[in-house]
Amino acid sequence: MEYAKDEVFSIKYNSKKDKLEYKRTNKVLDIIRKNRFITLLIIFGGLFSTINFILIYYFFTILNRI
Repeated sequence: MEYAKDEVFSIKYNSKKDKLEYKRTNKVLDIIRKNRFITLLIIFGGLFSTINFILIYYFFTILNRI
């Protein structure tokens, strides 16, 4: 029931088109889009995690050869 209390849609009236327009809102995505620093942290975190997994994989392949 907590989900029903949250604002899920942003509804606005467009006078040029003479109809209601709605857009789904997501607070987390809005924060990420507005803050470049958080976006860079997420990108670098994903990049370094991928590099870390690759290096661990190669380490274990080298250990298997020994």
